[in-house]
Amino acid sequence: AGKAASEKPTATRHDMFVDRLAAVPAIAKLELGPLFRSTQPAELTESETEYVVQVIKHIYPGHVILQLDCTNTLNDQLLEDVTVELDLPEGWEQVVEVPCPRLEYNVGGTIYVVLTTPPEVSECVATITATLKFTVKDCDPTTGEPDSDEGYSDDYQLEDIDIAVCDYVQRVMKGNFAAAWEELGEENELSDTFSLPMKTLDEAVKNIILFLGLQACERSDKVPEGKSAHTLLLSGVFRGGVEVLVRAKLALSDGVAMQLTVRSQDAEVSELMTTAIA
Repeated sequence: AGKAASEKPTATRHDMFVDRLAAVPAIAKLELGPLFRSTQPAELTESETEYVVQVIKHIYPGHVILQLDCTNTLNDQLLEDVTVELDLPEGWEQVVEVPCPRLEYNVGGTIYVVLTTPPEVSECVATITATLKFTVKDCDPTTGEPDSDEGYSDDYQLEDIDIAVCDYVQRVMKGNFAAAWEELGEENELSDTFSLPMKTLDEAVKNIILFLGLQACERSDKVPEGKSAHTLLLSGVFRGGVEVLVRAKLALSDGVAMQLTVRSQDAEVSELMTTAIA
């Protein structure tokens, strides 16, 4: 039995989300295709506030699902029919929302919103204003029982939801970066120079990796001590299976000067990658 158990792969975070989203009928029936990736949770509320909300972005071939995990920290309130109102940029469309039926004190609940992403790759990066809307019923703090069946409508402004370039990217390690670079070729190569407001090469490297969401290759995320110039090599796959490689040549000047060169299988993706830093 021990052997059989050890052979069974443990469910990944990705598998867990695939199963969880498939279990929501309103989402399952849309047949969105394979889940490309799920982001780490981002806080949409300050800590120590009445309501705590985090968002996880699930990226699909033509859609993004926003999963808003909510907690009500007020013991004298019951929230019902909890939804989120989004102010969507042009090109984005809301397909379906799955509200959270009720939020009792300290019992988590989830809202799902399915969005269609714009056909233009450049418009897939967006900042979305979000407001939580709900019906409040005042409760007895000890029992959690509502004082009456009558509730009142209220809303709560959330932090903006940022959908960034890095959300659409999976990290992929390349053992031989130079060979991969040659193989991808110059067809969709774009180059640009930037002046970064960072004090050190190390700080620049960390920020570039964060913004682009790519994998550092050949240990190029480590800047040798005492160096005033460094080359960062990055690799990954953009949504839709588009291979992306980035070479960032960095030099200390007033801040950090960077020459960024992007190669990918798609001209629009190359362009998006170069604008991610700007």
